[in-house]
Amino acid sequence: MITSSFNHGWAVRPLGSTFFALQGGPRTAVTLPHDALLSSPRDANVADGANSGFFPSLDIEYEKTFEIAESAVDQRHVLEFEGVYRDARVYLNGSLAAHRPYGYSRFFVPADRFLRYGAVNTIRVEATSGQDSRWYSGAGLIRPVTLHRSGLLHLAPEGPRFSTPQVADDLAVVQVEARIDNESPIRRTVRVRMEIVEEATGRTVATATAPVTIFPGEPAEVARRVFVRDPKLWSPDSPALYRGYVTLFDNNDDGSAGSELDQASDTFGIRRIDLDPVHGLRINGTTVKLRGACVHHDNGPIGAATIGAADERRVRLLREAGFNAIRSAHNPASTALLRACDKYGVLVMDEAFDTWTSRKVLFDYAQDFADWWERDIESMVRKDFNRPSVILYSVGNEIAETGNPLDAGTGRDLAGTLKRLDPTRFTLCAGQVLVAAGDDAAAVMAEQNIGVNDVLASMDDVLVKFWQSPVAARMMEEAYAQVDVAGYNYGDARYALDPDEFPDRISVGSETSRRSIAENWATIVDSPQVIGDFCWTGWDYLGEVGVGRARRASQAGAAEFLAPFPYLTAMAGDLDITGVRRPASYFRETVFGLRDTPYIAVQEPSLFDIELAANSFGWRGLEGRWTWPGDEGHPVAIEVYSSADEVELLVNGRSVGKAAAGAAAGYIAAFATTYEPGTVTAVAYHNGVESGRSELSTAGPVEALSLTPESDHLDLTDESLAFVRLALVDRDGRVNPSQAETVTITVEGPAVLQGLGSSDPKPHEAITGPTRTTHAGELLAVVRPTGTGSVVIKAAAVGFPETSVVVNVD
Repeated sequence: MITSSFNHGWAVRPLGSTFFALQGGPRTAVTLPHDALLSSPRDANVADGANSGFFPSLDIEYEKTFEIAESAVDQRHVLEFEGVYRDARVYLNGSLAAHRPYGYSRFFVPADRFLRYGAVNTIRVEATSGQDSRWYSGAGLIRPVTLHRSGLLHLAPEGPRFSTPQVADDLAVVQVEARIDNESPIRRTVRVRMEIVEEATGRTVATATAPVTIFPGEPAEVARRVFVRDPKLWSPDSPALYRGYVTLFDNNDDGSAGSELDQASDTFGIRRIDLDPVHGLRINGTTVKLRGACVHHDNGPIGAATIGAADERRVRLLREAGFNAIRSAHNPASTALLRACDKYGVLVMDEAFDTWTSRKVLFDYAQDFADWWERDIESMVRKDFNRPSVILYSVGNEIAETGNPLDAGTGRDLAGTLKRLDPTRFTLCAGQVLVAAGDDAAAVMAEQNIGVNDVLASMDDVLVKFWQSPVAARMMEEAYAQVDVAGYNYGDARYALDPDEFPDRISVGSETSRRSIAENWATIVDSPQVIGDFCWTGWDYLGEVGVGRARRASQAGAAEFLAPFPYLTAMAGDLDITGVRRPASYFRETVFGLRDTPYIAVQEPSLFDIELAANSFGWRGLEGRWTWPGDEGHPVAIEVYSSADEVELLVNGRSVGKAAAGAAAGYIAAFATTYEPGTVTAVAYHNGVESGRSELSTAGPVEALSLTPESDHLDLTDESLAFVRLALVDRDGRVNPSQAETVTITVEGPAVLQGLGSSDPKPHEAITGPTRTTHAGELLAVVRPTGTGSVVIKAAAVGFPETSVVVNVD
């Protein structure tokens, strides 16, 4: 099978009537993956705009012409679409070839019946988005497109499947499965070779061959156990990978292999996963606690375009920040993200849906669920099957039907289908009891003495009472009994109750408040029934705007849950949309026991002594800086995150005092002082002996622009990107986060500017184009290579000398 990129040569335009098409409306040339929505102007008056980041609805069409040689008439051509957002319709030479409503499902389009051999062919893909998501979804061909070519006798384009039903230190059984299609008019006997190779060394560790006879028009499913001696096991600490090959040969009369007919391969890992209420989650016999991050699918400055390097970078940075698990919220993850998780040893909860039959927004997947869920589940499982990082399938997020016994069959069907398609992994339902309560919410509120004013004042406290409610516990019991793991969204109140009420239930904090991790983590570590925690969120995202912003208590009513225009991001991530770690990230790393060095977080001086609303998603307006021009002499609150017994704070060498830290103090040593430029230092002490220190210094006026690429060379692939950070620096090279400048980025050489972004949660500028204003003293430029050679990235701003950096593309 010859697999080639089908990402180049596309053009996109708004979708109009047939008459509009005949007029030849303007098209824009694009390379896939591509997010067509990102360049649309944002508008404060967009319906449900706070969900989408104030992006409008969009109907678009992509078009591409291509040629198939006349000599290829005896070949088979299949197009693979990894994801089209949303309601994709694929037309080949004017005829409808495929339709797929869900924007995150991979699907295959057999093309031969539509093709013109020895002539020009036209493919057109329509997509639509709008009021169909609770966050920024993007629009269009957001994931890659691939063309598979093969002979009449060939392996299925989905590729082979690899599983490891038996794993020991000295021997692993690898089950290899593949489908062979015979589209020729005669019976064929072929020889199938299965080969396992160490990915790191290229060493062949196992082979097996056998003849297989395939009748015309009758696919043959082949399966064979092969044996790997002294296997290298995949785990979060040692993510060893293998590559498995399935090759078809002509079968000679003497039983030997003749000429090669087809071949397909994929990477996989050898590992064993176990789950029980005594040992919790075990990988290869070792208990693992999930230090998890929920993530949406967008990649910040490049929108929803799933370009492999962006997903890999996100996984790498989350791993470096202390996470060992990712929850794909709330839709199936991209292949690029899963392969990155395989590479870096990050465990994955892949989530199927955000809705079943009950709508959350006007035009969401609920309108398609009944007809399509089984095919979409099958697509997710087939995509995930070879990925060792994937250990959990979530049947859905905060599904209203999970509290309704009349809909219990839906959950059973989903979980049962997952088990039938893939018995090697575990299932989960990410429940939220307030959503599931439905008409019974009033009964729970009466039982728990919850008033309407309580709901408006603190949703966090209300959720605790709901999860503690016996009525609510019974209401969710059937839904959780259908799956292997009970996913608690903001339900950590169940951790102490479950051992008595549900002693065999295994649970996970599938979505948790960022501020609860200090209290919860010790419980999670000590409780085998609770296998981990997934914070909301690990990485900030577009849409659902402003949920994590610091709000005054007087402004914390339900109507202000989402922020007004021009807010763009949720402000909810441990890392911002450009990949910079926020104070919450260092706090979490400290709680996890992965960080000894104290971290200094300073609250914006204007928020001093102001009562802030309790917020599951925010972090109290704290920043890791000591540059606050105009606030000299004003009071300022400081938090130091440390696992030490106590911390001493010094301002310009003078001690402000000492405060308790460590677990007993929730890992936060709190101080109040007066802001003055200079240096603030935190000194941590264990048993009275200094164990670490850190400091923040005031930056001077900006004197230069600095450009720093994360790598100075790239390989030319469809998945390649260069990430270049621009900073406003003083004479000593320190970033000045308080000064803002409008910067223009230009790219010279074989590359284009794919995106330019900042962490500004409410930008007034268009978010595409080469010019942006810095935020916190920085911007991130994302550059996509188009050929080999030297790429020069330049930055210019009024009043500063132009600066440049070179990235070489090989």
